[in-house]
Amino acid sequence: MNQDTYIENMMIRVAWYYYKDNLTQNDIAKLLGISRARVVRLLEKARGEGIVQFHIKGHDRNCLGIEEEFKRFFSVKDAFVIPAPYKETELSDSLSRAASQYLQNKLQENDIIGLGWGRAISKTVDFLSMEPSRNISVVTLTGGVNYYLQSRRSQDGGMENFQEIHVIPAPFLASSEEMADSFLHEPSIKEILELANLSKYNVVGIGGIYPDATIIQEEKMTVNELAYIKQQQAVGDILGQYYDKDGRVLDLPHHKRLIGTSLSKLKQLKNVIAVAGGKKKIEAIYGALKGDYIHTMITDEETAKSLLEMEVKLKNGLHSGI
Repeated sequence: MNQDTYIENMMIRVAWYYYKDNLTQNDIAKLLGISRARVVRLLEKARGEGIVQFHIKGHDRNCLGIEEEFKRFFSVKDAFVIPAPYKETELSDSLSRAASQYLQNKLQENDIIGLGWGRAISKTVDFLSMEPSRNISVVTLTGGVNYYLQSRRSQDGGMENFQEIHVIPAPFLASSEEMADSFLHEPSIKEILELANLSKYNVVGIGGIYPDATIIQEEKMTVNELAYIKQQQAVGDILGQYYDKDGRVLDLPHHKRLIGTSLSKLKQLKNVIAVAGGKKKIEAIYGALKGDYIHTMITDEETAKSLLEMEVKLKNGLHSGI
């Protein structure tokens, strides 16, 4: 059996086990004696070569219509709106899969991706499936994400498919302004922050203001600190920087302790892709859109509808003189 025939045979086997027998990628890897990363690549190749084909009815009559409306109302370059999942607990995974699919369709050889931090971003990395030969590199946009990458380097898929990984060697939040200033003047950190200027796509999450927000769960901030920030009229954050309903960055003490890309700098980067959705984050997403921090929005249908309703109400209110 020649190499081409062997690969085609493996693609068919993997696709059958995954889509017909509903085996997990790990189960298939064990069954065939290959790595999970190879299973992912074979599935992607099977889809790319038409061995596996999908036809989703109704998308062109619903979600795509919302995408065009969303782009027009919020003046973003692109929008990827997915159907709302059956369970809201599955929303984060669904959005991360959408983000990984979006990136895989856009990325070309030797591109650099800028990565923010948070649950949606780490899962997007998990779901990415790319041939290492494409030479895709990564640069982090904040400190404090090394543990994400360390855990994923030991797994099949995800970070192992990147050619180079440039990580800011610093915490997300320094203990003092003086310490943050010291970090930001370190040549190794300055070099990585400057490297972000070369990234072709930059993927960020959007945080909301609620007790179980990721920034609280990961102990980057206390509940009391978040309560204070909410009192300052904050609606959400990107890269740990909080803004109001109009997208204006607030003057907060902890901003001076952050190690990473500022929102003013983020505005200057290419193709900023935000991955976020759900009822709790609607105000946060709306503020991010009004602040013009985003070029592409990846969200779900229910969130997109809510955001459009907010914008329509605002415009109607302005037109009526309210």
